[in-house]
Amino acid sequence: MNIAVCDDDAKDSAIIKGILKEYMEQNAYTGDVSMFGSGEELLATFSLALYDVIFLDIYMGGINGIETAKRIRAIDPTCAIIFITSSGDHSLESYSVRGSAYVVKPIKDEDMQSALFQCRDIFLRNARYIEIRTGRTDMRIPLIKIFYVESQANYMLFRTSAGDYTTRLTLDEVEKQLGGRPFYRCHESYLVNTNHISRLDVNDVIMKNGDAVPMRKNGRTGIRSDLAALLSSRMFEV
Repeated sequence: MNIAVCDDDAKDSAIIKGILKEYMEQNAYTGDVSMFGSGEELLATFSLALYDVIFLDIYMGGINGIETAKRIRAIDPTCAIIFITSSGDHSLESYSVRGSAYVVKPIKDEDMQSALFQCRDIFLRNARYIEIRTGRTDMRIPLIKIFYVESQANYMLFRTSAGDYTTRLTLDEVEKQLGGRPFYRCHESYLVNTNHISRLDVNDVIMKNGDAVPMRKNGRTGIRSDLAALLSSRMFEV
């Protein structure tokens, strides 16, 4: 996934980039964020299908955001454009270039979350995945669909929103492949996707599908503290 941020305010650009990087890390998305300080700079290298999502400031010196969007649409009719603005005066014009969402300055996390939600299908297409063999079939499971992984003797059970899958791996091997956040090892036999946690009980992690995943007895206080901190900082629920 490739994302472009075009804003002539360096401070706002840095805020947007930071939120995007955190969002992508927390939700197991892969991709790059490219920064541009003007519409001219963005258009100088723009081409069809170069970016999946473009954050575009409306009020910029030189070519403004609406004109930049019109030129983008002449080349790429499908990429998502999210307008950054300090006013809603251009709402009708943005409709003509099929803007996906607005983020009004000053930039707030909740406004970015709302805008990113409008582009959720694009992010889902670019989600990270794990490759496993189940039976005689090789398959890819998007990480965003995994509730948790459970070790069952010589097999790993992947509990996902699309169903259950088993494979012959160790939990250590799975943990390495999953690559850390948003996954957390709360027990010797369990890895949970923190984006799918509903709440924390005294002894268990309650997942959004209703399953209760146990926390390890030894060090349970630290585990609860870690998970509570992750939940409080979670930007976006998938």
